[in-house]
Amino acid sequence: MRFSALGDVALTVPVLKAFLDFNPDKELVMLSNQQLSGLFEGIERLNFIGADLKKEHKGIIGVFRIFNMVRTQIEFSTVVDLHSVVRTYILRCLFTVLKKWTAGVKKSRFENFALTRKENKIFRPLPHATERYIKVFESLGFGVAHLSSGPDQIISKPIKVSPKLKIGFAPFAKHNTKMYNLDKFKEIVRHFDKKPYQLYFFGGTVAEKLLIGGWEKEFKQVNPQHHVKGFKQELELMQEMQVMVTMDSANMHLASLVNVPVVSIWGPTHPYSGFYGLHQNPLHAVQVNISCRPCSVFGNKSCWRGDHACMDQITPGMVIEKVEGLLMDQQP
Repeated sequence: MRFSALGDVALTVPVLKAFLDFNPDKELVMLSNQQLSGLFEGIERLNFIGADLKKEHKGIIGVFRIFNMVRTQIEFSTVVDLHSVVRTYILRCLFTVLKKWTAGVKKSRFENFALTRKENKIFRPLPHATERYIKVFESLGFGVAHLSSGPDQIISKPIKVSPKLKIGFAPFAKHNTKMYNLDKFKEIVRHFDKKPYQLYFFGGTVAEKLLIGGWEKEFKQVNPQHHVKGFKQELELMQEMQVMVTMDSANMHLASLVNVPVVSIWGPTHPYSGFYGLHQNPLHAVQVNISCRPCSVFGNKSCWRGDHACMDQITPGMVIEKVEGLLMDQQP
C-alpha cells in the first residue's frame, strides 16, 4: 500500500521489481491512488487496484470501502504498508482481523527532525526511501535484492549519433518553496533554445500545462506534447531525453525510473533526507550551502528567513554549467 505522493509512489516501483526478481514464486498487488496505475503497467506478476480518494474512497467511510474492495477482489496473505499514515494504519488493523500478516514502513521522524531543525543539525545522509521500503519486506521474512547505490550504478546515458540533443524541463513541484524562480528558469531554457538542442516541457496540472503552452510558443526549439496522455506515454517520451532538469519533485523520480540522468535544483530540502533520485549522480544536484538548509524534508514549510535564499542564491549559470557538464561527460 502506498497512496501518495507521486514521487514516493514512483520510488516503490524499483523495490517491487526487485522483490519480484528475488521471489519468482510470488505475486504482488499494488494498492494506490487509481490515477497512478500507469506507473505499474507492464510489470509481470504485479496487479494494480486503484482507490478513488477524492470521491468513493474519501474519509473514514472510504477506508472501509477500500477494505471491502480489496478483500472481495483478491486472495492474499500479507500486507506491506509503505505509507504508514492514518488511512493505511486503519487498513492494517482491519486486515489483521482477517489474520493477515502486516508491517509498516518506519518514518525516521527523529532523524528527520535532527536534520531540519534550526540549530544543532545532525547533518548526515539518511537511508534512502527505497532502503526503508525494502526493510518492511524483510521484517516479514521476505528477501529482496538490494538496490546498490555504488558508482557503477549511477545512471549514465551515452549520446547516440543524432542531429539533436533532447533536454526535458520540469520547473514545477508540489510545494512552491521547492520551485525555482520561473523567470530565472526561463533564462536556463533560453540558453539551450538553439541548435542542436530539442526542448521538452513536463507538467501535470491544468495551471502547469497553461504555462507550458505559453512557453512552447515563446521558444523556437520546443517540441509540443499535445499528443501525450497519461503516465505511460509521458514516461515513454521522457525516456528519449538526454537529460532532465527538475526540482526536488516527482519528475526527478519518474526520470530515474526510465534511466535518464537528472540535473535537480534543491532549496529548502536536501538530498540527505533520503529522497534523491535513485541511482542519480549526487554531483548533478544544484544547491547552495547555507546554515539553515535543510529546513524541511518535504518542502511544505515556510521559509524561516523570509527571503528564500536557498533558491534565490542559485543562479541560472549554475544550472546551465551542470547540464553542459553532464552532456559533455556523455559524449562518446
